[in-house]
Amino acid sequence: MPIHLHRRHLLAGTGAVLSALALPHPARAAIAPFRRRLGAIELTVISDGVLNAPMSFALPETPAADAIALFAAHGHPPEWPQPQTNVSLIKIGNELVLIDAGSGSNFQPTAGKLAENMEAAGIDPATITKVVFSHCHPDHLWGAIDEFNDERFAKASYVVPALEWDFWLNPNTPDSLPEAFKGAALGNARILKRLEAKVERRNANDAVAPGLSYVETFGHTPGHMAVLVESEGQHLMIGGDVLTHGVVSFARPEWRTGADHDKDRGIATRRRLLDRLATDKHALVGFHLPWPGHGMVERSGTAFRFVPL
Repeated sequence: MPIHLHRRHLLAGTGAVLSALALPHPARAAIAPFRRRLGAIELTVISDGVLNAPMSFALPETPAADAIALFAAHGHPPEWPQPQTNVSLIKIGNELVLIDAGSGSNFQPTAGKLAENMEAAGIDPATITKVVFSHCHPDHLWGAIDEFNDERFAKASYVVPALEWDFWLNPNTPDSLPEAFKGAALGNARILKRLEAKVERRNANDAVAPGLSYVETFGHTPGHMAVLVESEGQHLMIGGDVLTHGVVSFARPEWRTGADHDKDRGIATRRRLLDRLATDKHALVGFHLPWPGHGMVERSGTAFRFVPL
């Protein structure tokens, strides 16, 4: 298919989401990655930029005054922040595993910075051996394809949660979603089909790479998975979009969020993951938490708090 047709279809598929979420904002400059070791594993967190979503989208059922009061109690400004997009890269042995691929150049102008930030950090996309997706929302999936419809990580294979694959490639899915998500569904299906020949579908508790396994965290999307990283007795949870705000997700996990497909299941999943992280004292990387999204979860009364590391 000619390139201009691919681009036209992609732009048609993104229009509803862009009109619903995108706000004008200057592009984010390249920033240095965050790095740490976990046993024999090297973790690098790379920024894909930031997103723009109003508080009315993020917390559609919560009065703005309640949210602002919560922010003030935790010393935060009254505005809803721009969500970060923190992409994790895991080096273990000869494997270089990317967890999610960012949004690419056709989602929001403030995002899609993964390629330039990787280049600035001296990371060659051709060295990525595997891309593991937590789920298939555009800001996690669309960066796997460049503006010419070619694979950005040409030598990589891909791992997709099996339920995510089934959901987004179901031709009935776009009509089952709110209007703001229909375009995203079309774009998701197109990109998954583009990657299909190199995709492995996996389920909860399955190994997805050496030292990495899927953890069931359904709710945000029907097949959303966190990724548990284990090495030499140390553990890290790459949480995807279960915990997305540095205050709300921890202090008020019961608040329903606009981006969750199944809002009640999303609440149950947040509570379960928070309890696990606080009990097991595992570190966390949250895709949308304040840069670089790396920290610990602690109990705070009947709720929790995020402690950056």
